[in-house]
Amino acid sequence: MNPIEPLLAELNELCKNLDSISDNTISRKRIREIFTEFVRQGYNIVTPRFDPESPEYGALSENGKLICERLIYIRKKKLEAIDHENFEFAADLRELERELKKRMVNDFSIMISNKFFVLLTEDSKEIIYNDFDGKLKAYFKIT
Repeated sequence: MNPIEPLLAELNELCKNLDSISDNTISRKRIREIFTEFVRQGYNIVTPRFDPESPEYGALSENGKLICERLIYIRKKKLEAIDHENFEFAADLRELERELKKRMVNDFSIMISNKFFVLLTEDSKEIIYNDFDGKLKAYFKIT
């Protein structure tokens, strides 16, 4: 067991219950303490990146991986459309891109048991921050 797993569990529990905790000041203070401990131990908190080489990609379901591959293809086609000054087509592709990204991030959220923070591999120094519905934006920012 990785020594930060209890802290991750506590952080996820705090974040899950922020709306129901009467004194959010104490919760925010504890969240900052946990972040400080992560940094002290050399961890970074990052948002998910879904390239095929990333651990986040590996955490996707088979359907999520197909969505990710389709998204990569659509992004490439959108850039080609912009290069050819076909802006209406690029705008249509942008809408499809947004929908695919939303579906992929939702798949990721489900696959990691709806946790806000997760360490996907034991040897990683990156803690993945996943806030699909934006619930935590009011409480803190990830930089």
